[in-house]
Amino acid sequence: MSTYSVTTYSELKNAVASAGSGDTISIGASISCSARIKISTSGITMKAKSGVTPVLDFSAISSTTGDSGIGIYVTGSNNAFSGFIVQYAGDNGMKIEGANNTVTNCIFRYNGDTGLQISKSTAKSNTIKYCDSYRNCDTATEGENADGFACKLSAGAGNQFIGCRSFQNSDDGWDSYNMNNDVTYTDCITWHNGDASITKYAGNGNGFKLGSSGSTGARTMTRCIAWDTQYSGKKGFDQNNGVGAVTLVNCLSFDNVIGYQLDEASSLTMTNCREFNCDSDELPSGVSVTKITDTSKQASIRNAVKTACNKILSNCENDIITGAITLDIWG
Repeated sequence: MSTYSVTTYSELKNAVASAGSGDTISIGASISCSARIKISTSGITMKAKSGVTPVLDFSAISSTTGDSGIGIYVTGSNNAFSGFIVQYAGDNGMKIEGANNTVTNCIFRYNGDTGLQISKSTAKSNTIKYCDSYRNCDTATEGENADGFACKLSAGAGNQFIGCRSFQNSDDGWDSYNMNNDVTYTDCITWHNGDASITKYAGNGNGFKLGSSGSTGARTMTRCIAWDTQYSGKKGFDQNNGVGAVTLVNCLSFDNVIGYQLDEASSLTMTNCREFNCDSDELPSGVSVTKITDTSKQASIRNAVKTACNKILSNCENDIITGAITLDIWG
């Protein structure tokens, strides 16, 4: 097993071409990348050097769309990525089409399409942990496609997001358009998407978009929060005409126009899900959420969530990886 220490684009490109299963690429400095980085090898680790938070800047391809405009394009499997920032790619910041990849403690920002996207049938059982994705915007289609995170377009089964945050993107926080396989979300937060005053253009701007017309994939969500969805979008949790089974446990929606729009689910299980300061819900007959009416309780929850999210934004803008957070609001 070899370790490749890199500080320049040329070194990074050569390391990616040379590394094999079991090898590590250690990024020791911020790098201006003149073209995309394609990871077709399997079993490598690409991570920040200890004590460094490198920024991989793809401004050189910021006007390039399609696959050539992707920052990091992963077609290999069983790879691990951690500790760096991806910005200004013309298309996705990172796109994953392989299986069993893990992305941990990364930031995706200012890209020309979704910050991190999982798609294609070969993209199975990938895990995204403690990552932040924000202020991504697709100018070519006036903000309609750039989500924070997406697992869509016929991605395979078993993909999951754990402890990730998505905010201030031109389109949705999360999108699973045309997705008939399962997706799991745990401890994820989304807020304030679809605000054209931030991203210049705005698409739908909903929180968690869980499907599209006729899509059948199951969605499982635990301790997820959608708040401040009042801009181009209106919905915190949006099934978007999907008809798959949906399970929500300990989820929270507040300061949204529509808290939960899940009325077309083939089956819907909601356990200890709550909301406040939402105008309405669209749920099947017999399904309801707990309304928090105590204004002091509302203020306590809102303050805890906003404080955490403001800290996340501040960290991101100062090139600091936030990592896992704990919100004690589920009692």
